[in-house]
Amino acid sequence: MTTARLALALCLVLAVAGCVAPAANAPGASPAADGSDATTTTTATTSTPGDAGGAPEHVVVTGDLSVDANVTFDRVAALLDADYAPTRVVVQDLSSRRAGGFSALPFFSAFGLSGSGASGTGTGVAGLTTLDATVYLSPAAADSARVEQVLAHEFVHVAQVRQNMVPWFGGRAGAVDSLDEQFARRALVEGGAVYVTDAYTRAHQPGLGSQTDQMAAAYANASAANRFVYGQYRFGAQYANATLDGPADLPDLYEDPPETTENVLHPGTRDDPLALNVTVEAESVDRERSQTRRAGELLARVVLRQTTTRSTAREAAAGWGTDRVLAFATPNGSSVAWVTRWDTPADADEFAAAARTLGDRQTDNTYRTERVTEDTVVVFAGSEQFVANAEASGNVTVAA
Repeated sequence: MTTARLALALCLVLAVAGCVAPAANAPGASPAADGSDATTTTTATTSTPGDAGGAPEHVVVTGDLSVDANVTFDRVAALLDADYAPTRVVVQDLSSRRAGGFSALPFFSAFGLSGSGASGTGTGVAGLTTLDATVYLSPAAADSARVEQVLAHEFVHVAQVRQNMVPWFGGRAGAVDSLDEQFARRALVEGGAVYVTDAYTRAHQPGLGSQTDQMAAAYANASAANRFVYGQYRFGAQYANATLDGPADLPDLYEDPPETTENVLHPGTRDDPLALNVTVEAESVDRERSQTRRAGELLARVVLRQTTTRSTAREAAAGWGTDRVLAFATPNGSSVAWVTRWDTPADADEFAAAARTLGDRQTDNTYRTERVTEDTVVVFAGSEQFVANAEASGNVTVAA
């Protein structure tokens, strides 16, 4: 047997630095009103965001819709105190466009985050909006009140596009290369839409539960991977509620947006990720491209929640400073070295203790946690051979 050797040199410097990371460059799908996972993948078009050329004078609906789309559109525009061109609503079955999940990402597979595909009864209304501001709506078996609520959510996305609110829709913001920053951007887009939809619900649908409450319940009851999906609505709305004074202030949400899930989860904080320079030297181990790159505090919370209580996971993920995800091709799938740096040694203590419980999981993967420095913890996840042979020491040399 050839023993793979890799050296991971970790240089911790005192200067703080922001990291950039795939842009969430289009609004996403509204979640199913019944709590089932009916999120879908938004398809960007070649149209320029905000360009209303060829827009109809009134909302044009293709297909059967049980609510008055023009009334809903006007109500949303009034809440936003904005004047922008109407759009088209296409009623169709979106079940084939539901999210396929994150399980193909090395980080997700190594840490056993599965179940982010379509699930549930499939009876909930779902919607999506493209960058040319076209709305696609799948009413399914939902009642008209839920259809109207999700339609209002999608019309907020139309405003985001038509009013050029979101800089990364039009490429006016830099690209992202970590899942952490991508989630932060998605949370602002979806959280803003949930925030305005809640105002719509209070004004025009008294007695109907808010989308914020729906997403909080869905997040609490979801699988680990689905928590990452629902979290963009749940915590994005929380951030918007803490940041905005009213729906008309929605553009302010995108003026100086947070770039990490840490800052989304903790409104009012604007900590940059700590510096973390990682160099990898490998022999007989193929390095894989890690699309995750930086996982972030929210994903740390989701991972730890699999084997700890909600409060333990939340506290253990707090104090996140930065991280780096390194993926390697090993027998029977990918293995990962998750290098994390924490604000204080006490924060590192909490995370390390919680991360060690991952070893109690009954899965095909193996886990081991190594404390490298007073504020640095490395978690190895994946094949038994990789995890058993991996070592972390000094400035961090990892052998596997």
